[in-house]
Amino acid sequence: MTKKKVLLDILKYVIFFGIGMLLFFWVYKGQNVKQIWGRLSEFDYTWIGFSFIAFLGSILFRALRWNMLIGSIGYKPRIINTFLSVLVMYLANTAVTRMGEVARCGILKKYEKVPFTAQLGTVMIERVVDVLFLAVLLALVFFFNWDILSTLLIPDPNAAPGKFAILQSPLFWILIGLMVVAALSVFLLRKKLMRIPIVIKLLSYVEKFVDGLKSVLKLRQPVLFIIYTVALYGCYFLNTLFILKAFGPTAALSPMVSVSVLAMGSVGMVVPVPSGFGPYDWFALHTLMLYGVMQPEGQLVTLVLHLSTILFIIVCGAIALGLLPVINKKRDLN
Repeated sequence: MTKKKVLLDILKYVIFFGIGMLLFFWVYKGQNVKQIWGRLSEFDYTWIGFSFIAFLGSILFRALRWNMLIGSIGYKPRIINTFLSVLVMYLANTAVTRMGEVARCGILKKYEKVPFTAQLGTVMIERVVDVLFLAVLLALVFFFNWDILSTLLIPDPNAAPGKFAILQSPLFWILIGLMVVAALSVFLLRKKLMRIPIVIKLLSYVEKFVDGLKSVLKLRQPVLFIIYTVALYGCYFLNTLFILKAFGPTAALSPMVSVSVLAMGSVGMVVPVPSGFGPYDWFALHTLMLYGVMQPEGQLVTLVLHLSTILFIIVCGAIALGLLPVINKKRDLN
């Protein structure tokens, strides 16, 4: 890696981190530490304890799923090492985005002798599956919550909500027009576009995405892999649901609200900011407000939802780092 590339990566990290922090403080404007601390007693910590258990469940299913992928390339790491490496991954990602992927691969290389480069392929497949699952989740959220979400696009407050009410929105037809123009432009200029470096890079990502999906289908038990993925996101859903249940103003919200917060919050986590600070909070808060939660209550429950999970990750990740050498003490690490 050249010095220029290192400096560029540092600059990108600083820029995205700065944007994330600005957005984070903007989301929580009007709150102060004393107010937040004073209202924490309003939460039912039994539910928060359940949310931690659900999050641990998500880590277990991610570890089981990753073990399947590693098994497909001829290695069989112990599930305890995979589980602890995933915990360390989450811990590392709280400091530097994507650093966790490197950390977990390094752990299995050290303790299970799985080649680092071979693991990177399995990590890429995991990312592809997660992106696809998130896309499906978002589609379901918009479909089942269209009566609420359509109000953002329909300017006439007297218009009857429904699946086809979007057709009344000028913005909808503008977006359709732009998409048609963009598609025609790409088709007509396809030969010239194929010579542009950034287009070549994007196409390589698409190719990797398709290859990743094919790899899943080639697994010995693809259905079990899908079950692990659904269970993983099911635990994420329970983590969100239990936090909302823990707070009076959000306790009565329907489970679909938790799905919406999970889906929209996950969009914020895609932004390359450590732990999604800022983008996650913005998406989660505004999703809650869309369902009628007042801003002060939405700010508080979003903060607890985000920070409690991060604190839990830090504690569990630190424990995992301490356990790894103890558990593998008698194994030959040379």
